[in-house]
Amino acid sequence: MIIQILQFYKGLIMKKVFQKLVISNLFIAFSLFIMPFDAIADTSLVPIEKLVCYGKGTSQALSPSGKYYAAMVSVEKNVCDIEEESDQDAIKSKRVLVVTDLATMTPKIISGTTAGSAVSSFSWLNDETLLVSRDGRASLDSASLYTVDRDGTNSKLLIAAKTFPNKAGLQVPFLYAIYPKYPDKILITLNRNSNYREFRDLYWLDINTKRTELVARVPTIKNESVTNWLLDWDGNPKGFGTYTMEGPDMGLVTSYYKYNKNGDHTKLGSCRHQEACFVPVAFDIDNKTVLGVGQAVKKDGSIVSETDTNALWAMDYETEEYVEMIYHDPDFDISSPLQGDSNLNLWFDKTGENLFGFSYQADKPVDIFFDGYFQSVVKSLEGAFPGERVSLADWSQDLTKFLVNTRSDTNPGASYMFDISKGSLSLIADYAPWMKDYKLAKMKPFTYTARDGLKLHGYITLPANYKKGTKIPFILHPHGGPNARDYWGYNPEVQFYASRGYGVIQPNYRGSTGHGRKEMILANHEMGKTMQTDKYDALMWANEQGYVDMDNTCISGASYGGYAAMHAATKEPDMFKCIITYVGTFDLTSKDLRGLMWSKAGMPMEYIEKGNPDIPEDYKNLYENSPIFFVQNVNDPVLIITGRQDAQVRYQETVDMVAELQRYGKDYEYIIKGDEGHGFRSEVARLALYQDYEKFLSKHLENNSKN
Repeated sequence: MIIQILQFYKGLIMKKVFQKLVISNLFIAFSLFIMPFDAIADTSLVPIEKLVCYGKGTSQALSPSGKYYAAMVSVEKNVCDIEEESDQDAIKSKRVLVVTDLATMTPKIISGTTAGSAVSSFSWLNDETLLVSRDGRASLDSASLYTVDRDGTNSKLLIAAKTFPNKAGLQVPFLYAIYPKYPDKILITLNRNSNYREFRDLYWLDINTKRTELVARVPTIKNESVTNWLLDWDGNPKGFGTYTMEGPDMGLVTSYYKYNKNGDHTKLGSCRHQEACFVPVAFDIDNKTVLGVGQAVKKDGSIVSETDTNALWAMDYETEEYVEMIYHDPDFDISSPLQGDSNLNLWFDKTGENLFGFSYQADKPVDIFFDGYFQSVVKSLEGAFPGERVSLADWSQDLTKFLVNTRSDTNPGASYMFDISKGSLSLIADYAPWMKDYKLAKMKPFTYTARDGLKLHGYITLPANYKKGTKIPFILHPHGGPNARDYWGYNPEVQFYASRGYGVIQPNYRGSTGHGRKEMILANHEMGKTMQTDKYDALMWANEQGYVDMDNTCISGASYGGYAAMHAATKEPDMFKCIITYVGTFDLTSKDLRGLMWSKAGMPMEYIEKGNPDIPEDYKNLYENSPIFFVQNVNDPVLIITGRQDAQVRYQETVDMVAELQRYGKDYEYIIKGDEGHGFRSEVARLALYQDYEKFLSKHLENNSKN
């Protein structure tokens, strides 16, 4: 199928001498066949610099009517060009805000790149006005809110971030909600105390008079801290959530309250860590029914149609009766918000008058449609982009214009404008266009059974040039967390391994989020035990399929994954040929080092999941599964990496581990970066890291399948 592509916003430069070049680059029309991202690739050996380069995407939105389109557009050409960048350079805006009249296709640049003219974010308030924030060079003023007309004129300070006049601390406004039915006002929150993250009261802010009107004050509830408001589609606060910060339930209980206009509140329900729970998410289109995820837990503690994985439920908010289970997946949670995995996306229109469907993350993203027209739009786009994940990021009220995102395991991502009235599909941004030159590896979900019979999920990636029936070297690559999970999609580190001829296994072992309460609970106190053998069982599954050269495997992980790699080195010293441990933790008994990752309120949850070193039985288990105490067992060469600026795992853990490796005369290589943290950020550091990976793996794994 041949379509017309308009390539938006390429190489914008703010200097006047380049204005003609800027505008001419905005609309370069050309025709092409829509093909899978990797269909025109010419090689499967991807240069490291191409993998570590950050692409240049764009944040974008349609105006409420759909007549105008706004986007943050890079002023630099989107090429892979690795350069050293200072922290000051990193906060400088390299993007400008461009607004286009879609009737005339006329673009207007309305921000700059200097400290005084740059913006970092925007939102449409109405068809004439945008809300913007300044970039980090503005210091405190970067937290202020400004308005600007869509033609770039009439820039005004709407509300300032400021120091309190009579006490310590800052008062910082946060945008909370925009409602098309109220084009002249927005909902914001303002902190009333010195800590700007707490006691954030809700206000209407008039964008013309700049006056604020108190809507709701954060209530004071003993031992609890308010975390969020639940609003209806008229902007009325109908409820709020809290987290227990003190007392016997510290860190273990999240509660949900109803809120009345007079400021009264009554408890709707509470959720104890790892127990069944209903989490309110949003009001439905009737403004009476609340949609939420979890289980339908009644006031008496009984559960309606209990499920292990979180389902999507509807509750009558007035009667607090559950209306229906809207959707349930027996293998995957429809979002896991209490574990920090909020992946439910409800497709409301901007007015709240329609709910077109929703998406969530299973082994791949899943779309559930409530509207046939909306579904037909997505399906037609999927036909244009076979094998791609197609998602609608924004749409006009009349459903004729759509902002479309595409991505896949072999595509870092691109965005398009789909105008049904014109029958056009227009390219807006291609995140990393240089990757089209290479044939990338496919990431495939699989299901396997752990040695104790537990059903688990994971992903396998084989090199793009893999020949069926051959056994190849493999990397076991567990994710961090451990309360996290791997998702299907483009992963530069996995592509690095695969392009060097290595297969990759990514297991979602027990304790990973998104797979139900049973699997999460089965991980309690199992770090280094069944959580560890789950990873090995995934590798054994790949071996049973005939993929793995078991004499040539390595385990590589970061954070908790780094712990898992080093645990393998100390407890299974003959399983792997090499170990890569990156920003890992190695001493589970140390409350000091673990406390860096967790606040005081977070420790009780960690004690449930991992164990409390103050309890002798727990201490014994933690000690026996701490790699730092068993370095004498290590037989494999180790590559160990950390950053001195790590704010989650103290680099001292790595320093101590290196000392132990040296003490016992073990084969190791050590990388420490003074200006990097929990995962290297800069392209230069990432390039050097992957180069070290390549040398290390080539040295220790025999690989006859390399390009």
